[in-house]
Amino acid sequence: MIEVLAAEGLGFGDDEAPISTAKQMRSGELSQEAMNTAHEIIKHDPEVFPTVDSDAPDDGCGDGRPAERFFRLVEGVKTFFNKSRRRAKVFGGGLTVAASMWRTVRGEPKEGETVLGDRKFMAAELEALGITYGAHTDTHAKGENCGCGAIDKYQTITHNAVKYKDNIIGVLKALYGDAYEANESAIEAVFAVYESLAAEAGGGAYFDDASGKASMDFMLENGAVVKELRGGHMEDFIIVNDVEGTTFDQRKLAEKLKEAGVAEEVQAFVVDTWRGRMYAEKVADIAEKYPTEVGTDKETVRAQAYADFLIRTLAVSATLTAGDLPVIGRRDATKQHYALAA
Repeated sequence: MIEVLAAEGLGFGDDEAPISTAKQMRSGELSQEAMNTAHEIIKHDPEVFPTVDSDAPDDGCGDGRPAERFFRLVEGVKTFFNKSRRRAKVFGGGLTVAASMWRTVRGEPKEGETVLGDRKFMAAELEALGITYGAHTDTHAKGENCGCGAIDKYQTITHNAVKYKDNIIGVLKALYGDAYEANESAIEAVFAVYESLAAEAGGGAYFDDASGKASMDFMLENGAVVKELRGGHMEDFIIVNDVEGTTFDQRKLAEKLKEAGVAEEVQAFVVDTWRGRMYAEKVADIAEKYPTEVGTDKETVRAQAYADFLIRTLAVSATLTAGDLPVIGRRDATKQHYALAA
């Protein structure tokens, strides 16, 4: 089942962000005809929603730009691949998602706890469970950036989750549907941690090692497959896909648009919410090993972890875009919402 969740975009975001459908329209880079054609393809062509490849158990980011090359480190040397796998997508990749969940489950960081420390901890726990994750960089990343906005702007995204709290809650009510009330305490618990991190005294030291470069170096050393993306951001849609085992194929969309005679580039951000649920389940499993730190109620942990996933996803959108990208959802017709049940 495919439905338009927000025809004019989420309605909140950074007005100065370069990723904006309206700005592309005004500049002439995008036409309404191209948008209409892309919309029709997304709604009616099942080929743009393939099953993830069986040999791609990891995931990547939902960035819409095309990939220049694909590689991983093998004994310290970059090994390049000839083919890009269709894999699940979550903003920042799975390690960034899972480590964010873990921090909100743990609560306000204690002295010495940092973003990179959380990611290293979670990487070891995921490895023990056999869970692999991927990431991306790009061809013009430099300095302390890795080229993935969900990672490079991690601290700003955390602050924006608080800044746009009321807007985010409005979207969460739509995503959770009639399960919102049952998950409200988990949602508020996540925001409480974000508020502590956003406070000057509570967030400073925690983000000291949060640079994209530091995290990307670690992920590469840990064996992640990384895509190097090229070009600028031309995203015009956000796709929220909740059908397990599938994803949205951005390159297939580009191919279909070309076949339809569309000259403009129309890209799409993609978030596979089913993959976020998987990480919430795994974080709840991991939490059972640390009852003195996170409590003993597995369902509470699970609900809070998934709430963090949705909140950070929406905060990423608010940070990287002007909030005017149409949002299209895809879910199993038997489900009533895109979130965990009560």
